[in-house]
Order: sequence, then structure tokens, then C-alpha cells
Amino acid sequence: MIDTNHKIEFNPEACIGCQICYKACFVDVIRWDEENRRPVFQYVEDCEHCEYCEAKCPKGCIRVIPDYSSQSFRQTFNRYSKGSRELWED
Repeated sequence: MIDTNHKIEFNPEACIGCQICYKACFVDVIRWDEENRRPVFQYVEDCEHCEYCEAKCPKGCIRVIPDYSSQSFRQTFNRYSKGSRELWED
């Protein structure tokens, strides 16, 4: 599990139970509670921040709030810096 502070705000009073957000989520963060006819946000830490669920919700019930500070971007470009010999060495 990734330690993040990603958040998804949801307004259940405005939700009409259309399942569009559930169907829009390609990483399976949003599950569907059939009994209550509402989305359930199971794995928020796995959210890809595409905000497709937010964009597709016809009632504007969803707001995706990514925590970019908790993500580690491992790619560095030091090897391309001026004076780096790594580029020229085999």
C-alpha cells in the first residue's frame, strides 16, 4: 500500500445513483454499493488523479484532491547534466 493523503470528497445528498462515476473509474478505486445505490471509495491511495469520475458526474458530487507531495518521482536527470561523463562511458 502506498502511503498518501489523496482525498475524494463526495456529496451523497446530491448523488442520483447513476453509476457513471463507478463505470468511469478504470483503476477500480470506486466500487458500487448496490444496497444503498451509492459509490464507495475503497482504494483512494490507488487513484490516478485522472479526475474522470469528477468530470463525468452529472450532479458534481465528486471532487478529487490529489496529494502530490506524498508521491515520489524517482526519475532524475542528473545523468544529462552538463559535464556528466556517464553519457559517454560504456
